[in-house]
Amino acid sequence: MIGSDPSFKPARNEMLRSALAPGVAAGDFDVALRTADRDGDELSMATGRDVGFDQRVGLVLDRLGVGASALGDRSAYLLARQAELASAQPPRPLTPSLPSLLGAVAERMPVVLTSNTGMLPGELMRKLLRLAGFADDLWMVFSNEVGAAKPSREIFDVAVDLVGLPAGEVLHIGDNPVADVEGARAAGLQTLLVEPDGMALAARLQTMACL
Repeated sequence: MIGSDPSFKPARNEMLRSALAPGVAAGDFDVALRTADRDGDELSMATGRDVGFDQRVGLVLDRLGVGASALGDRSAYLLARQAELASAQPPRPLTPSLPSLLGAVAERMPVVLTSNTGMLPGELMRKLLRLAGFADDLWMVFSNEVGAAKPSREIFDVAVDLVGLPAGEVLHIGDNPVADVEGARAAGLQTLLVEPDGMALAARLQTMACL
């Protein structure tokens, strides 16, 4: 749906490095954070549980030999700083038409955005989606808020309950074969796998908006 502004992650990474591991070279910290973020995603998919900011930062610090205790009680402050940086350098839709197409579909049928959150909690994701042009009255389900992550059935059940339809009448569209397709199918939903570039999603939404 959205892609990070190119300047956000370098700024966020430097903020975290300066606060938690100032003795580590910036390049080494960036590599550790990318690796920990990927490991967090894999852990979420393997367990169906949310692996959020604190856990991912802990993975970074452990990888660097700093120790997760360096995070201490600074999580809230660092999350706030991350939110400031993300809001100042907001993400963009993968394709410019996505916000209007999704809005058009939402006028015809129930729509729920369902996402694993990773480093960015749901509260921030709502703000960033709004800044990217998506309507803020859409239903949204985020893994850190429900305590379960795709492919867990739990997060799909929350989304299905919101629309009030049988699971078999709900179509889940996503770009991850495991988290989106296998998870949604196991929860009884219809599924559609799309490429992560946003073009296929836009084409599908265009069709749905005209139904």
